[in-house]
Amino acid sequence: MKTVSRFETVTKTATSVAKSWTNIEVAMFHYFNPNGLIAAKRTTDEKIDKLVDEGKANSGSIIAHGGLNYFYYDKLAKLINKKRVNSIDLSVTIKGLKRDIESAEEFISKQV
Repeated sequence: MKTVSRFETVTKTATSVAKSWTNIEVAMFHYFNPNGLIAAKRTTDEKIDKLVDEGKANSGSIIAHGGLNYFYYDKLAKLINKKRVNSIDLSVTIKGLKRDIESAEEFISKQV
């Protein structure tokens, strides 16, 4: 696969991570792709913002579960800017993002 078409696949058209991808490609998938973890986090962030705007949740929810809870978001951004991505760093970051999203979804389900 040519480099440009592979990049397009990873960042735009893929629906899940392929086993043949490098660590940097996995990080780019989760950061740029609409099916990646950052897109899922943004969706939950928007839902929490809406709950706060409607008065169904307190403003601290944005810090605990929403858009101001960006530790793993930033960590993933730093990983995609590296030449080499360490497998352990990538794994910890992905697990952290998944945990944050699950926590936010659980919080949202309790508020609705």
